[in-house]
Amino acid sequence: MILKHLIEYWFFLLLGFGVRLLPLRVVQRLGASAGELLYTLFGFRKAVAVDNLRRALPDLSEREIDQIACSSFRSVGTALFEFLWFPRFRPETIKEVARIENPELVKELHGRGKGIILLTAHFGNWELLAQSMHVELGLPLSIIVKPQSNPFVDRQINRWRTLWGNKVVPMGVAIREILRTLHEGGVVGIVADQSAPKESSAVQFFGRDVPTYEGPAVFSLKTGAPIMIGFAIRQPDGTYRSRFEEVPTRDLNGYSEANVLELTRRHVAITEKYIRAHPHLWMWMHKRWKHVQDSPTRA
Repeated sequence: MILKHLIEYWFFLLLGFGVRLLPLRVVQRLGASAGELLYTLFGFRKAVAVDNLRRALPDLSEREIDQIACSSFRSVGTALFEFLWFPRFRPETIKEVARIENPELVKELHGRGKGIILLTAHFGNWELLAQSMHVELGLPLSIIVKPQSNPFVDRQINRWRTLWGNKVVPMGVAIREILRTLHEGGVVGIVADQSAPKESSAVQFFGRDVPTYEGPAVFSLKTGAPIMIGFAIRQPDGTYRSRFEEVPTRDLNGYSEANVLELTRRHVAITEKYIRAHPHLWMWMHKRWKHVQDSPTRA
């Protein structure tokens, strides 16, 4: 197993070294082409993406579904290659490539002194979104991450994630760090579209009740920290425009199971809204509905 991990790690380093020899715009096109190649030639998770799209957006034609699925692979490939290019980024480059459209909202929420729970999804470039928060607004994030199976690759990825002041917190030890960060008025970053265990509370997402993590809602209602949700939307020129929304909580009076479920519904609904507006930017190949039992899709 160690030899396998080392081979993967060396390949990862070699790929990153080669990518960083190229200009960013070339890297973005190369990443998109690599994603399309995985979709069209190798069919990696193609069936998962197509099935997810058929069920989530049943009014689309097969041709439209195929186009969106392929574009989703292109988007993920672009984000991956951009991440490999991270060591070449500089703060001024990040400011040029990833702009925050409504920084005043972020500053207002941070000014409340309760910290911020920042939610996003595997959409656009979520890693670049985290970097722009610190670089543009001076707000470092404690990013909750799921460790990779390869420990060598995991350490390298986390080095790049922390290049500009952000902190990485493994999921297994996250609770104490989340509470500490919020108590100190900091920002906790969570990618909140992962598949949750089947015993988790079910929330509707694209018309189907799907098990969903309730942690963000629990922390918000127990600490008073606002939930802010945001997405890095890729533009035709390869730059990103990030926009944030506060998930409303004013009518939720304190912590209760019912309020946790309602707040979870609300942030999931906002995520769905952005995915519907830009379906090609979300990671449709993720098995988000794997614990859902329903009727088969059309042939």
